[in-house]
Amino acid sequence: MFCAISGEVPEEPVLSTKSGLVYEKRLILKQIGDTGKDPNTGEDLAAEDLVDIQSNPKTVKPRPPTLTSIPSLLTVFQNEWDSLMLETFTLKQQYQQVRQELSHALYQNDAACRVIARLIKERDAAREALANVQAHLGTQTTQAPAAESMEVDSQESGLPAEAVEKINATSERLSATRKKRKPPTEHASAEAVAAFTQVQSVPSMHNARPAGITALDIDDKRGNVLTGGNDKHVQVYSREKDKVLANLTGHTKKVTSVKFRGDTDSTDEIDIAVSASADKSVRVWGTGEKGYGLLHNIHSHKSDVNAVTVHPSKSYFASAALDSTWAFHDFETGSTLISVADSETDAGYTAANFHPDGMILGCGTADSTVRIWDIKSQRPAASFAGHTGKITALNFSENGYILAVASEDNLVKLWDLRNLTNTKTFTLADGYKIHDLKFDYYAKYLAVAGTDLTILKAKDGAPIVSFKENSSDLTSVHWDPLATYVAAAGNDRTLRIFSTASE
Repeated sequence: MFCAISGEVPEEPVLSTKSGLVYEKRLILKQIGDTGKDPNTGEDLAAEDLVDIQSNPKTVKPRPPTLTSIPSLLTVFQNEWDSLMLETFTLKQQYQQVRQELSHALYQNDAACRVIARLIKERDAAREALANVQAHLGTQTTQAPAAESMEVDSQESGLPAEAVEKINATSERLSATRKKRKPPTEHASAEAVAAFTQVQSVPSMHNARPAGITALDIDDKRGNVLTGGNDKHVQVYSREKDKVLANLTGHTKKVTSVKFRGDTDSTDEIDIAVSASADKSVRVWGTGEKGYGLLHNIHSHKSDVNAVTVHPSKSYFASAALDSTWAFHDFETGSTLISVADSETDAGYTAANFHPDGMILGCGTADSTVRIWDIKSQRPAASFAGHTGKITALNFSENGYILAVASEDNLVKLWDLRNLTNTKTFTLADGYKIHDLKFDYYAKYLAVAGTDLTILKAKDGAPIVSFKENSSDLTSVHWDPLATYVAAAGNDRTLRIFSTASE
């Protein structure tokens, strides 16, 4: 007997009284439940039409041909073993994947907890320092510290009492004059700036291999130009004499930042400059009987030093490096008074600039954040975020209220330091690279150097004029105090001066 559905010997055979066919009971009952018809004849069929077939002995299902010999049995066993091993391997893979997913989830949870804790700590620190920052910016009136408390402050901050006193005196003096300062009539108007053209070009500065001017500063009183290059050299060029006064060597890697010290209260006419390099050093240069020479070689960082900025007192300067530290140095002695490590980031500092009052220092990081530090306490006063690339440049306006920040995302953001908010965002063309930016002395214009030199209105970001004479990216820009000219230099080894034709 064979089932009319499966073609195999049925274990529970039944007979259809209508068609006379034999079926496996479980199969025909399922068919009746689904269709109610005989699967072979198509006639209506019910369970009552089925008759159990009584057999004695019970029907024995014959073994399939593959199990009738020892070789076939071995083959079956081998196939079963292979299937078992494959299933075990698959289970191990799934188990390992689940372990990885669980480990990743636990790591994300731990990272999120650490970020939340850091943000809470940063928020609390910012709240504590807000009153102090507002006092520095002139939004609150504070009394000058007494002589007794000066010593306590210097001990707590790590700064010598003399340095603390000079920082306070400089801030009070500059803050008092800044509130009454207005642009003089000689200050260039927007129409005059729009009429700027290239009036001077100094090509072939620094060596051709590797080519490029990486940093620029100008002493407008003496007419000297200070540049740093990829060739590891620092040069002093005289605009009046149209020649290089000094080619200073000693750095072993590219120079990243240069600054003139500027005028001081001293009657000493020595000309002092400072340079930073990717060789982890900061060098102070000065004039002597034999011209420019090295005064101090400072090693206070463990990684590339990306920025130097001169304190408004002209007695000190700061450096910032990729090891996420900034240091405060004395010009006269070349000593490092303090070195501060940023525990909130390990991405490193890429830019730095002193506030015009000299009480706070702004540092840009490689992870898109600007950190504002209180110099005397060495504590973070605020943090500004919002960019998506590393910070390439930052600059405080001379009135002390606005901070301009640029990064690799071709955005320029203006931050109001009185309420710590982003007031303006200027978007440049897609693919535009920003390497430097500067306010003019009265914060009417903002010069952006990178793919080209673009001058914007500081108030609303409206473009005034663009200069595209450069053949490579511009890396630095400098304003004349009265905005009568703007200078830029870059990777084409050329210093360019833009002004009106009569300049």
